Amino acid sequence: MSLNLADVLFLLAAGAYALATALFGVFLFRRDDQATRSGQLAPHVVAVGALLHAAQIIVASYVLHVCPVEGVHFPMSVVAVLMVGAYVAMRRRYRIDVVGAFVAPLALASLLAYHFTAREVAVEQVTRVQGALLPFHIIANLAGVALFALAFGAATLYLVQEHLLKQKRIEGVFKRLPPLDSLDRAEHRFLLAGFPLLTLGVLTGTLWAGHVETVHLADIARAIFGYATWGLAAAVLFLRSAAGWRGRRAAYGTIAGFGFAVLVLVSYGTRPAAPAVIGATAVAVAAVR
Repeated sequence: MSLNLADVLFLLAAGAYALATALFGVFLFRRDDQATRSGQLAPHVVAVGALLHAAQIIVASYVLHVCPVEGVHFPMSVVAVLMVGAYVAMRRRYRIDVVGAFVAPLALASLLAYHFTAREVAVEQVTRVQGALLPFHIIANLAGVALFALAFGAATLYLVQEHLLKQKRIEGVFKRLPPLDSLDRAEHRFLLAGFPLLTLGVLTGTLWAGHVETVHLADIARAIFGYATWGLAAAVLFLRSAAGWRGRRAAYGTIAGFGFAVLVLVSYGTRPAAPAVIGATAVAVAAVR
């Protein structure tokens, strides 16, 4: 079977993300000059993957005659592109190049999930966004979840670095990770930047919920997971400001919140598009009709 341009771009993007993942692995677990070169090259390979991924989304949208924020499957892919874009833009400022070790495989997983779950969905089956409010809801959530994913990566690396420090394992991976303060600060900044977007998504989704004609039990469960995502993010930010939460406790809260976001994304990514409207979740795809 011949490959169309969207398929070629998919293969190239997947290859770039896979290569970046391997390069980050070499950087983390080897100690020679090759590891240093791999660490310098990996963020650039991730950036190339994001460009190819974005091009794939545009071409696939044109072929299917579907806007990327319509339906269930495209937003999963868009989240990955936005996540990688935010990482590339902010990695030098916060000295978090190594966070790409989480960004690259997450982006690859999102790309594969989109490709193999949405590929056979016919154009007439793709759910359409209706009304002027939903696009704002979806776009805000796409960006918010992307930043939340970066906060998750920084939080996870913080816990790894702290564990190595307590175990006095100051060789190998330890030397490749940023200082604890840098990871803690990056986690906070990413969460702080993403929270207003998630809040906007919750508010617009709640307003749109009044237009829902049929709501199923599974839809309610997904909405609950979405509210939990927003609530945990709000709690981490509030406790950090009011009670001086730093480090480990903030990291655990961020990871838990992102876990709820993943549950919603997975639940949508593994089912075909459906004609039901889901109201007010804090995840990009949770209000698509």
